[in-house]
Amino acid sequence: MMANTGLLVLTNPKRVIKLLPMIRKHILKTLYIQYFPEKNIFLSGSHMITSSQWGISHYAQIISNIYTDTSTISSRLDVRVLLTSIKNPNISIINTKKPVEIVIFDQICSKREADTFIQDYLANTSMGCSFINLGDDLNSEKLDSVMPCFLEEKTYKNVVLGGTFDKIHNGHKIFLSEAVLRCTEKLTIGVTDTNMLSAKLLWELIEPCSTRISNLSNFLEDIDSTITYNIVAINDMYGPTKCDSTFDMIVVSEETKRGGDKVNEMREKNNLSKLDIHVVKLINEENHKSYEENKISSSNQRIRLLGTKLRAPQIENKVLKPYIIGLTGGIASGKSSVAKKLQKLGAALVNCDKIAHDLYQPGKKCFDMIVETFGSCILKPDGFIDRKALGNIVFNDQTQLNKLNNIVWPVILEEAKKEINHFHTKGFDIIVMEAAVLIQAKWQHECHEIWTCIIPQEEAIRRIVERNGLTEVDAKLRIQAQPSNVEQINEANVVICSLWSHNVTEEQVEKAWNELMAFLTNQVKI
Repeated sequence: MMANTGLLVLTNPKRVIKLLPMIRKHILKTLYIQYFPEKNIFLSGSHMITSSQWGISHYAQIISNIYTDTSTISSRLDVRVLLTSIKNPNISIINTKKPVEIVIFDQICSKREADTFIQDYLANTSMGCSFINLGDDLNSEKLDSVMPCFLEEKTYKNVVLGGTFDKIHNGHKIFLSEAVLRCTEKLTIGVTDTNMLSAKLLWELIEPCSTRISNLSNFLEDIDSTITYNIVAINDMYGPTKCDSTFDMIVVSEETKRGGDKVNEMREKNNLSKLDIHVVKLINEENHKSYEENKISSSNQRIRLLGTKLRAPQIENKVLKPYIIGLTGGIASGKSSVAKKLQKLGAALVNCDKIAHDLYQPGKKCFDMIVETFGSCILKPDGFIDRKALGNIVFNDQTQLNKLNNIVWPVILEEAKKEINHFHTKGFDIIVMEAAVLIQAKWQHECHEIWTCIIPQEEAIRRIVERNGLTEVDAKLRIQAQPSNVEQINEANVVICSLWSHNVTEEQVEKAWNELMAFLTNQVKI
């Protein structure tokens, strides 16, 4: 059985990559790493790091290398390099928030040596904590090639930094560790609140600010509990730096260096001392796709959420055959393309928009009620409803739109259910109910799960103007009359974004479909 939490006791960072298969095999959720530089940790007293043995920059580089080397497993494992004993050599006890269930040593040791180490130096272990001993092939690995820096480096009592910190990844951990290593008393972190997010890619998938603050606190207090953390929401790029005189240094990344300069410009205007600026290098991501960023980033993580289950489907007390996927999304979001792909994969399609269109025809169930409600001015000379004229009425007046919806929505759902039953009798076990108004009409309760298509508003406007021949003003009105991307996502089990090429959209759909197939297969086994 795999352990949820493990500790890697590391004396040679160059062994990390070769240890990854062992880590993947034995540890499921959290990997702590305690670095003891190039020592035989089983000799008396050798678990302690010699004070001022190496400079901060050297340790920072090694920690950066460790996080970079473990980036291939960080999507599954939460990797945390512990800093307390590096900063405070006299502290030998290894403290972790989560109880350690298994210890991996990168040196050969006897059971007695391992048990003694675990008993003497681990403060939080599970009952029956076990260990893994390395073989000779790894133990002979050459020492780290980074040249140590012995120069005494400046530390700071009060350090500040800022960022979004969505879905904390190894790039964030390097950035935060650089700040923690240089901070002796208090680290203040400004976390961008909602009003600062809209320019970010797939910002609707960013975690709530309170969640990001909580995750930061959990991580930081775990890697070094000897300093104070002040984590606050910020609504502008300056945060507390524009008024707090106690700060000594600000930590920035290569791409936010200009922001650090602007902070100092603001502080000068406010008669505050300028801050020292420490710049952290960005970490490249080797295996990114062409439409992803080439650095380790939260944007890439959000892209990779597309086509995955964001939340489990609500299937309690529901018959699984037929299995209904509610497909929705805003205007010009790519619903039709997704629906066609799902048909190719084997699903039947019930198009509620087409059902609605048919209901507007003379002699159909809703025709007379619509004309009676909105008047003959919405009729064309041939006696058919002029949908553009009707749209001009309802999309500019919520009351009028509600009247139309109350007429057509119940009938659309009734007809959709008939089509679902028809397809099921034809042998289809998975049926897609495509409906732009699915969320507004509260039809999600008729489905097993909801797939929603999103697109940035600017792109939606461009597509509407190009496809429908509307002005930008009219396009915005159409968009504002429907649920926002955030509202759609809040109801969704799966999110698809058609911002990139058609092939990328299809990849997302295939990913979601394959996950659904695995889920349904598992339900049959149960």
